[in-house]
Amino acid sequence: MKKIFIASMLFALSGLVSCGESKTSEMPWENDLGNSENPNPPAESEVEVGQTLPAWSQGTLDIHFINSGRGECAFFILPDGTTLLVDAGEIVDLDGTVPQRPNANTRPTLVYANYIRHFMPEGHLSIDWCAPSHFHIDHIGSLAAATETSPAGYRLSGLMALYDEVPFDHVLDMGYPNYGADTSIPAMNGELAADWQTFVTWAVANKGMKADRFQVGEEQITLQYARDNYPDFRIFNIVANGYAWILDSSTGKGTVVNTSADPGNPASCGFHLSYGKFDYLACGDLTSAPQNRVAYYYRDFIPRGGLEVFKAHHHLSSNSWGSQMQACEFSPRVIVNHSFYEWQPDIPLLTSIVEGSFSGNSYFWVKDIFTTNVDPKTLEANTDLFQHLSGYNGHIVVRVVSGGDQFYVYMLDDSDFNYRIQSIHGPYNSK
Repeated sequence: MKKIFIASMLFALSGLVSCGESKTSEMPWENDLGNSENPNPPAESEVEVGQTLPAWSQGTLDIHFINSGRGECAFFILPDGTTLLVDAGEIVDLDGTVPQRPNANTRPTLVYANYIRHFMPEGHLSIDWCAPSHFHIDHIGSLAAATETSPAGYRLSGLMALYDEVPFDHVLDMGYPNYGADTSIPAMNGELAADWQTFVTWAVANKGMKADRFQVGEEQITLQYARDNYPDFRIFNIVANGYAWILDSSTGKGTVVNTSADPGNPASCGFHLSYGKFDYLACGDLTSAPQNRVAYYYRDFIPRGGLEVFKAHHHLSSNSWGSQMQACEFSPRVIVNHSFYEWQPDIPLLTSIVEGSFSGNSYFWVKDIFTTNVDPKTLEANTDLFQHLSGYNGHIVVRVVSGGDQFYVYMLDDSDFNYRIQSIHGPYNSK
């Protein structure tokens, strides 16, 4: 992450800073991090197309976007081997869904489980952190995909079915412990939201799982094994339940505001991950006012051109790149989209991103775009547009080298469980 110390007398000017200028404020961890250049930059990757992606190594940050064609699922291996799971959706064949991967006979939760077990750091039997972005079917599971009901009373689909394959030790979600009974947050929204509540309550009582509410302005997801070895690594919660972390122009410091979000997508949980100079944002299916607030976060805390990877909001649907993102000239170097419907990514929006032709504020920047799926009919009808994408149809892996100075993006074959490399992109230099 980029750190620039500004004297307190200058903070009063922060409200006048235009969108896209250099960062003008401190983050909560600002004074305890050093950002010296890596004296020994990593050598160019030695892996080759056609090989199985090599295993994670100590000091490396891996972000895996696992493609089943039936939901969103991101698996992180943090620099010390701590693991994090964000979502594991499971929907069934619906009108407009893309072809299921690797085939129609392999249940999505098994796709996720096999993938995670393959790449899990050696000796690890469970996932350290599970932080669902919100409770919709493509993120935690659906009633139609549930094969049975557990003895504890919750339906086995998505994250709840995955727990039986690869358990997780600590849950951070948008509602724990009282969920819909808390009037300070939006109502729980999703057809298996009540099942998820039953599952978490049961696992805490009977399996020793720990749980907390995902809180904006906090660093809840922490390294579990060698935190002191990686002082430049942080995961900072920036949005959840409509609450967002923004800059208070009167004090020059960050603060939490309530944007009064509706249930569902606008209430998604999101975070900013930083590792040295590398920055990553992911906020589920964020839309509406909270999405605008995250645009302000980008404007105020990350210099333009300084966001290395952005996990696109809401599968790059038409409402995923709002007016304030355009006004703030939101310009990540790499965009990763997790999609599974023929209208994702939205063609007019994708065209605007590729061409820099936004109606509110046109601007162009150098970017590489990756998406897990493109529907065959959509691809055939938009061949010229998709030539501008760097990769599509497969698992996507962002691998950040030790220290965060550089990263690569790999597209992996999703037609089997060998995880062969289809294409290699990078190295990209973090700024």
